[in-house]
Amino acid sequence: MIYAFPQYFTSKSRFLTYHLVASVLRKAGHTITDDVDHCDAVLVSMCDVMDYPQLVKLRRMTKRPIIVGGHYAFNYWSAKLYSDFVWIGEIWDFAKCKTLDEIGESKHCYTGMAKQLFASQYIDWASIPVGQIAPKKCYYLGGVGCKNACRFCFTSWTHRHQTNTQQRIEQARQLCRRKKMHLMVVSNEYDAGERGGKTLDILLTDYVKRPVKASMVRMGIEFAQEDTRKRMGKAIPGELLCHAIQKANADNLALRLFHIAGYEPVSAWDTYMDNFAKIFSQYPNNRIVHFMFNNLQYQNYTPLYDERKQINPEYYIDITKTRQWYDTLRQQSRSVLVGAPSPFQHVAARMGIELSEAREQVDFWLTKINNAAKKMTVPDAYKSLFDTGVMDCKKRRLKKSTGEIMVGERNG
Repeated sequence: MIYAFPQYFTSKSRFLTYHLVASVLRKAGHTITDDVDHCDAVLVSMCDVMDYPQLVKLRRMTKRPIIVGGHYAFNYWSAKLYSDFVWIGEIWDFAKCKTLDEIGESKHCYTGMAKQLFASQYIDWASIPVGQIAPKKCYYLGGVGCKNACRFCFTSWTHRHQTNTQQRIEQARQLCRRKKMHLMVVSNEYDAGERGGKTLDILLTDYVKRPVKASMVRMGIEFAQEDTRKRMGKAIPGELLCHAIQKANADNLALRLFHIAGYEPVSAWDTYMDNFAKIFSQYPNNRIVHFMFNNLQYQNYTPLYDERKQINPEYYIDITKTRQWYDTLRQQSRSVLVGAPSPFQHVAARMGIELSEAREQVDFWLTKINNAAKKMTVPDAYKSLFDTGVMDCKKRRLKKSTGEIMVGERNG
């Protein structure tokens, strides 16, 4: 088949996903073009909500069938509003399809017709390419899903945990080293021992126990309070935070620590950052420790989605608060950064688009997604979540053993 895949040709960063999709389709005998008018179908790989405006633009540009895939496709009810087909899951089963009818009839494809859906989970790990996304930067897929299955994590609840082999990852690392390129092994957490790329994703509880070869390690702490972390499936004792800083100093590597505000009172985060200031005063760091913050988005499939109607705007933070924390940490260390999250209004718009089941819903939220804080007050954004009806979007659950997608509020 001839697929138009404009993202592959126009993306300045040439994301690993685009490179991987094009590689798998070409190996299966399909043709990839940038011509959206002379093709069998147009492909759109959607990572998240921010790709939705591009989908709408393509819908207006071409009359050819549009097929949405990618991470966002698990929100198939939303993705279908501006597309003809939504392929749920991995690319390899899709590549086997020879006609549009075959795609539409697949159990992995949502066309708007009622049928039992299954996420495609098959990955041909031997076919994974090393994706060069910049002159000196490469990505390689190390795994999907996560062994932790934290209550808030969309990836954990939409993907069965699978990992590439250590041998293949080592081969990718050697290839990039010969070409003098930076390699990032992409995974929700890294399972392949100490040998990976220069940037590694790893669970903090694993990092403190094993040697790694890297220049940067990325880890999710997520929540401020130890009891919250434990309840959410990220059981990181407070003392391990100090241990991680000490180990990073000894390993001479940088850290990027990810956090989710919006679930706990802001005062809990004040205490958390004060504790890190004390750690830096005792164990000075020379390499950057980057504190990254996102504001909580309640996402379907996750156990935390059950609590979506308890969302509390007062728990969300903005750049004013992260600047305050940066000033606190800088009194103890010059090698720190604190990243600010998008404001509550933007999070509300993201949720609104993801949970939309009708055109009028998604069209409303699409008008708000850019510069949301200038278009809505916090109270207005909160009220609109309920007034538009998106908070009533039914819970989905993935049966990881089979990929079956079940609909209903019951946990399972």
